[in-house]
Amino acid sequence: MTDPDRYRRQVRLPGIGEEGQARLGRGTVLVAGCGALGTVAADLLCRAGVGTLVIVDRDLVESTNLQRQTLFTERDAERSTPKAEAARLRLAQANSTVRIRAFVDEIDSSTIESLAAGCDLVVDGLDNFETRYLLNDFAVSQGIPYLYGAGVATEGMSMPVLSRRGPGASARIRWSESESTPCLRCLFPTPPPAGTTPTCETAGVLGSVTMTVAAHQATQAIKLLVGDVAAVDRTLRSFDLWKNANRSLDIDGAMDPDCPCCVGARYEHLHAAPAPVRILCGRNAVQIRTGDGQVDLDPLADRFAGLGVFERVGTSLRGRLRDERSPDGSPVSLVVFADGRAIIEGGTDPDWALGVFDRIVGR
Repeated sequence: MTDPDRYRRQVRLPGIGEEGQARLGRGTVLVAGCGALGTVAADLLCRAGVGTLVIVDRDLVESTNLQRQTLFTERDAERSTPKAEAARLRLAQANSTVRIRAFVDEIDSSTIESLAAGCDLVVDGLDNFETRYLLNDFAVSQGIPYLYGAGVATEGMSMPVLSRRGPGASARIRWSESESTPCLRCLFPTPPPAGTTPTCETAGVLGSVTMTVAAHQATQAIKLLVGDVAAVDRTLRSFDLWKNANRSLDIDGAMDPDCPCCVGARYEHLHAAPAPVRILCGRNAVQIRTGDGQVDLDPLADRFAGLGVFERVGTSLRGRLRDERSPDGSPVSLVVFADGRAIIEGGTDPDWALGVFDRIVGR
């Protein structure tokens, strides 16, 4: 039973009220990525009373996450708990009335439709442009809002995508043509080449930066869910917390009349085949996806016992390989997920990682 006083201070807000709170309770939000942005956004939306949160993340909790990823604990890092599962357990303790669906999975063209089924909007908690462009394509194609966000070093930015193609026929969030915005591909037609933009690993990151971005995203999500689309910040908002700079760029004029996505309805990123090999941002690691998509971890655990110390944690098997070294001589760790992914940690050379995968796991 819901505590009638739980949301009292939120209901008092003129933009929300009783009806807005009821709308929040009927809302479903996909939080794509549960790292620095995703943990804060999910926490705020859960405490605000959003009806259903869908949390998707492919990775495991590490000690380096704890500086800014607010849903995780030292115990999660010690146990290498999958981020989505750790977030689900923590959020359930914060608000047991919110339904949490957690998926330890990769967001790609083969999974996005099932993961986002029934969602009213998408909150970007990602760390790579490839998947952001996929989410942009998906949101435009389905006629649902996409809330972009990014933060690195002391800088962050956020913007909404309310496609000029309009809301989908069954979408619960509605907006007019005058309330639409450019999509991500209007502003940035192609993703930047890998390795050309700073990452948290190369440039560092201030925890308050990612919290500020995520708080702004969560606020826009609440406005959309309660039906106050006119109140949404329809700018590209950026800031540098260290330099005390705050900028709001009017992006109305940035709509590309020839945009292949929100004008031409060509969704190349949504329809592209998932990449079988991917260098992970800031992880000194490579992810490899098997062809069949499923792995039985029990026989692997038996086989890996002689190769190093491995531990089964939920839907993953993780350990360090005793006799393997990366090209620069670093130790090599291996994580295998039941959904068919493996992460080779210790280097970023795809050919080397594929060699390790073929020798140890096999395809």
